Amino acid sequence: MTRLQQNFCFTAFLTAFFVTVTGCAKTDDVDIPVPVDPNEGYTFQIPDRAFGEYMVYRGIPGVQQRLDTLDTGALQTNFYLNPALVVGVNALSLSKTSSNVSALEAAGVATAAQKIQDLSGVEFFTGLDTLIVTSNDLVSLDLSANVDLVELSMNFCKVEALDVSACPNLKKLRFRGSSQANALLNEIDLSNNLQLRHLHLRSHAFSSIDLSANVALVEEVDFSENPGPDGNSGTSDIVIPAAIYDQVQGAGGILLGVIPE
Repeated sequence: MTRLQQNFCFTAFLTAFFVTVTGCAKTDDVDIPVPVDPNEGYTFQIPDRAFGEYMVYRGIPGVQQRLDTLDTGALQTNFYLNPALVVGVNALSLSKTSSNVSALEAAGVATAAQKIQDLSGVEFFTGLDTLIVTSNDLVSLDLSANVDLVELSMNFCKVEALDVSACPNLKKLRFRGSSQANALLNEIDLSNNLQLRHLHLRSHAFSSIDLSANVALVEEVDFSENPGPDGNSGTSDIVIPAAIYDQVQGAGGILLGVIPE
């Protein structure tokens, strides 16, 4: 083969290679999408594994589990959330009652019997309207970012101080105290919760409460097993406005541990 023939063959090869490569990159002048990294955006590592795994079990959008390699070379399953995706989540139901624990164990959830102790990450769920964390070991709860919250159920948690002032849409609050808590609630500010219809604060350390702003209460007011002004948790003597008492009674709602002023 002459040098001219060799040059021609080489040029033809390069032309064919270029057409093949560019043809794979585009179709009708439209770029083919590059595969997205499945971990992209999942920037917050959830510190409480029981919290993270429960959400994965529930199929909460924007939460994933990932197998990470530690500095020691060992592998560990961790849990992450994508702040941009979890804003659209409306409800988190994460109770650890005995029946729920049994269901989690049957599903092979490794942290089935572990109580949630840390809810760090819930601040990214800014669209949340329902949060149910009954029978967990939470000792603190920051709801300052959850301004759309309508229902909060946290019976038997160990939270020592509860601030719901950032939740003006709250209609239902259920928090029965735990005998294992280091400190029970003895005060709460509900002056910003004007839509509250259902209030269950049983087995705490309240001697009094101001419900003067909560004129929407109609379903339940339960302050039973609180010491009240006489210090005896067995008597019903926590004073609430007569109008609210009559309103709940007239609607067939629940009144426990309270008397009208």
